Amino acid sequence: MENPHQRKKEPEVVRKKILDTAIELASQKGVMGVSIQGIADLVGITKGGVFHHFPNKQKLLDAMLVVLFQKLDDVFDVHIKSDPVQYGQFTRAYISITLSKEVEGMGSLWDAISMTMLTDHTFNEHWIDWLDSRVQRHHHTDGDLDLSILRYAADGLWLTTFTDVEKPEEAVKLKAELIQRTYPK
Repeated sequence: MENPHQRKKEPEVVRKKILDTAIELASQKGVMGVSIQGIADLVGITKGGVFHHFPNKQKLLDAMLVVLFQKLDDVFDVHIKSDPVQYGQFTRAYISITLSKEVEGMGSLWDAISMTMLTDHTFNEHWIDWLDSRVQRHHHTDGDLDLSILRYAADGLWLTTFTDVEKPEEAVKLKAELIQRTYPK
């Protein structure tokens, strides 16, 4: 006979809740703000329940990065496919996405990526690997030095806008100018 007070085990649902919670915590507090106990409390399970799905915090963070980068790839692919001008497609997507406070289809994932970029060296290595692979993948459309310079300029503008150093109206104008410069002359 089935016990009506016993919770149904749904490991994939619990695993997803753990990852979603880790991403939310990272978006608010950076990687240092992600704790196993905090996740367990928010998900409503024990620390052992978290460890059942992820043997340690690093494995949880690695799984979180996989989710973040897959979602980011999906957002980039949609943006690139909607761009009718091949030259500079990836760079326009890069500027548009990185300089947006909210990225459609990403929710708090973009905040998590941004916050983690500022707080975790290991994540930066994953970001550089991801970016290098995307640049190689789009080398035929985005291999020019001018486009590389524009991506670096976007990185600098991202840092100032994310840290609220730049005036928002100025950032909007600079973003538009960077995107305009990605088109063939």
